[in-house]
Amino acid sequence: MLRPRALAAAAVALLAVALALELFVYGQTGPRKLARPTRAPTTAPAPAPQTFSIADVAAPAPGAYSAHIVWMTTEPAAATLQWGPTGMQPLLWTDAPHSTTRHDVTLDALAANTSYTINVTAQSISGARATTVFTFRTAPSPTSVSASVGGDAIRVNGGAFFPLISWKACPDHWARSVADGINLFGGNECTGLSALTAGIAGQALAAGTAEDSPVDAPSLLGWFYPDEADARGLTTLAPTGDGLHFLTLTQHFFTGAAALPAGRTMYPGLIAAADVVGFDGYPLQELCRPDFLAADFDAQQQLVQLAAGKPTFQWIEVREMKCPSVPVTNASIRAESWLALAGGAHGLGFFPNDWNEQTGGAIEAIAARVHQLEPALLAPAEPVQVDSSSPAVRASARTFHGARYVFVVNAGTTPASVTIPELGDGAIVLDSQGTMLPPLGVRIYVVPPRS
Repeated sequence: MLRPRALAAAAVALLAVALALELFVYGQTGPRKLARPTRAPTTAPAPAPQTFSIADVAAPAPGAYSAHIVWMTTEPAAATLQWGPTGMQPLLWTDAPHSTTRHDVTLDALAANTSYTINVTAQSISGARATTVFTFRTAPSPTSVSASVGGDAIRVNGGAFFPLISWKACPDHWARSVADGINLFGGNECTGLSALTAGIAGQALAAGTAEDSPVDAPSLLGWFYPDEADARGLTTLAPTGDGLHFLTLTQHFFTGAAALPAGRTMYPGLIAAADVVGFDGYPLQELCRPDFLAADFDAQQQLVQLAAGKPTFQWIEVREMKCPSVPVTNASIRAESWLALAGGAHGLGFFPNDWNEQTGGAIEAIAARVHQLEPALLAPAEPVQVDSSSPAVRASARTFHGARYVFVVNAGTTPASVTIPELGDGAIVLDSQGTMLPPLGVRIYVVPPRS
């Protein structure tokens, strides 16, 4: 039997063991009645949804008369491009309808060495929209030329080319003519064709005349047959050199003019020998008849029919020549030019080449408007109904990528009322406004494509 002192010692020992065990357990688990806090698992935040946008718009290596435009979208999308020369209202539209993220379109019928601005509007499959603005510059006029005709237009190095022509200009007129919008020089009666091609290289193209010797020169687009071949009594034409062959006729092919002694049977053969066919009517300075101005439109329509798909052009009188009593003004130059264009011409020539600064300003304005609307002007001419108080009003229309372009000219000497029933609301009106069109007035209506 244990003594009381021994029992007390044993109790103390047991208490010490229990206390040590408690401290050990506490160190491993903490207080028994309090659970250790646990940390919530962490997860990465969800990425923000990507905003639909357009990126990487570019015009890699644009040509002089066409350009390839490329861009990306963050989602598959279709797009519409609204475009035109920088600084002018963009009045051309082109669609890129494929729903992809990589996009490309080709813009055709551009002017060389010219800045263009494009508004790109894209819409994704989900309906999101994005827009951006892009500007590029076309290449200078080429010195290495490959030319053909197709689709009623001249094509140079793959792009549609709209000729604005000066005839036999001498070196002192070249720089001024280029500044006024001339892009094709027909011959050089002062220093020769080689000097011409060297002097305008990179600025315009050249075409030799029947008086020029054959040369292999840069910037050479082709050759003109003898001027007014029908009036010369020529029934066959021999090309001078390689390239396109241009033919200028008198107005006597036109049924509204008197026939030449040889009649009109010569014209199919003459036209067959040419790639590009034009004429010079000159109602003000050849006929001295301002009342014949509307015949510029009527004759051009007939020439388009005779040419049967070949590009046509028309010479515009820019100063007094034979009829000093009949004024040639900026208004008459503009009216004649747009009568020819409305009639279906795909090129203009301005004659004689020695115009003054004021006339140069009128030609420059015509050239600028042509380039603003060039692809539409190269589309086939279509009839359009015009309600007018004057029989001297002429009009036609074009359709290009869903947009409608209507050209109206008052060739008369008094104001004329003009109504185009098909237009309705929403047409953009260029130049002369209102229902009355002044004498020699030009009005252009543009109806954008439906969105």
